[in-house]
Amino acid sequence: MEVLRKGGLVAFPTDTVFGVMALMEDEAACKRIYTLKGRQEDKPLQVLVADHEDALKLAAPGPLEERFLRLVRAFWPGGLTVVVPGKAIPPWISKDGSVGLRMPDHALLRELLRRVGGHAAATSLNRSGEPPVRTEAEARAFPVDFVFPGEAGGLASSVVDLRTGEVLREGAIPKEALLALLR
Repeated sequence: MEVLRKGGLVAFPTDTVFGVMALMEDEAACKRIYTLKGRQEDKPLQVLVADHEDALKLAAPGPLEERFLRLVRAFWPGGLTVVVPGKAIPPWISKDGSVGLRMPDHALLRELLRRVGGHAAATSLNRSGEPPVRTEAEARAFPVDFVFPGEAGGLASSVVDLRTGEVLREGAIPKEALLALLR
């Protein structure tokens, strides 16, 4: 918790893959994530949330709210990232103000998120274009400030862009299951 508050990066195992996170409001820390990954700055970071209420503080789904709630009630906590219009999302997270939200199925991580305000910027821990990290030993090879012990769960999260109704990435949740709830 203190590592994040002091501008640090934390690597953590989730129900999907190892991730790296920083406080969303800390521009310098978020930019460190881009550098660590070799990631293009126009590619948004996702935001992990502790619970549904924290997600609704950051999301502005408007007429898409019913679909948003249907998806997150079905698959959160778990391996689903939902891209929606956002509320006050900093430009270093997303250039267009949208936000990819995910509630991980990892109780300790969600408790950490609660303690730092209910959310944090995150992405998979890996160099861009390379496979995601799955073990603590692999995570320790990255220049982060703290590594949570443990092993990651498996597939990367599925990603749905609620604005277009598209499944951008099939991962932990099958595309068919997502499309059934988007209709």
